[in-house]
Amino acid sequence: MEIIYLLILAIGVGLGFYAQTIVGFAASLVAFPIILNILEIQEAVALMSIFFFIFSIILIYKNWNLINKKTIIKMLIGIIIGLLLGIWLLKFGNPVILKKILGAFILIFIGYSYLKKKRIKLFKKLGFLFGFIGGLFSGLFSTGGSPFIAYIYNELKDPDIIRATIIGTLGITNFLRVPILIYSGILTYNIFITALYIIPFFLLALFLGNKTYEKISKTTFKHVLMIFLALSAVSLIII
Repeated sequence: MEIIYLLILAIGVGLGFYAQTIVGFAASLVAFPIILNILEIQEAVALMSIFFFIFSIILIYKNWNLINKKTIIKMLIGIIIGLLLGIWLLKFGNPVILKKILGAFILIFIGYSYLKKKRIKLFKKLGFLFGFIGGLFSGLFSTGGSPFIAYIYNELKDPDIIRATIIGTLGITNFLRVPILIYSGILTYNIFITALYIIPFFLLALFLGNKTYEKISKTTFKHVLMIFLALSAVSLIII
């Protein structure tokens, strides 16, 4: 396995989870524009899913008591159906079109991120719908956080419980996605082996992310991150 190949993947995964550790989202959105230079989109989703699985184990263990299970249950059926459909589209869809959809999704995500402070009461009871949409994009791109955040933010009030419930919801998609990807043939033995080589960089990213979280302005970091994401999204759409 070529060193340059692994290095590019390690940089992509590392930067993705470095950002996720600091601001709580965007691992795939940061990583994909980098690792898609090496992997097909199906392989990229499979690789990232392994690290999301590990990431969720750590975070759910730390936040279990704060997770609002009733809110997650309202979304659960939608999540499962959306996840299955998303992985089916990932397996049989056109990779070029999927990349352009991903680019458009990132731009929509950026817009939502700057508007999400406003509660949208109209959507409060639509757990199945938001679960389905989040599951769909989790299956397609390993990144369905925005619909989950929108629903949970409008359903709950306590910031700590909101954060923990988001972690729990994303954990469900991360735990379900890996066996479904294996069954579908997208997550292969070779991708598992590749992930083993990258795990040290992943763990280093978590460590550095936690250290950075304690020292920098998260608002400033988020603005810089959004600019990077916007440029990445445009490149995915036009290239």
